[in-house]
Amino acid sequence: PDKAENGEPYQRRRGAGPALPGSPAAFPAPRDGAAVAGSSSWRRIVLMILAITIHNIPEGLAVGVGFGAVGKSASATFQSARNLAIGIGIQNFPEGLAVSLPLRGAGFSTWKAFWYGQLSGMVEPLAGVFGAFAVVLAEPLLPYALGFAAGAMVYVVMDDIVPEAQSSGNGKLASWTSILGFVVMMSLDVGLG
Repeated sequence: PDKAENGEPYQRRRGAGPALPGSPAAFPAPRDGAAVAGSSSWRRIVLMILAITIHNIPEGLAVGVGFGAVGKSASATFQSARNLAIGIGIQNFPEGLAVSLPLRGAGFSTWKAFWYGQLSGMVEPLAGVFGAFAVVLAEPLLPYALGFAAGAMVYVVMDDIVPEAQSSGNGKLASWTSILGFVVMMSLDVGLG
């Protein structure tokens, strides 16, 4: 029987078990790393991975500038740089999952999906080292870079993740986990200064 949440019918994903009576035949799951040709979901997966990877560059710059600027002003302290690194580090866990889980669902092996999730975050330490060395150049660009990072993620969330959560019947779960993530990050911001 079909489940319904938020007014949208729950639909069984293709390749996940036997087809329901009266529904189109399910496509076989793709081989490891191979996408179904012309698949719009594959396009969305690639777009999300690209957005998260690009979004990690200014985050790395922010951490690098935070540590590189220690002692250059009264507000640039080791504690503030550490708190920034902790906050960005915590939110990198769901970002890695946001890369790995769709790849796993698309037919990649668990380790290959995990590896690509790790690779998407590898730009962050590289940008961090660059930010620490180029603190004089990067500091004035930081607000624009962080604005770009935030805008990229808001676009991906609004264009792909929210509609996908609604259509697959996970709308309420997505809403509650968004609220939980907001509360955790605000608590860290207030608690750690």
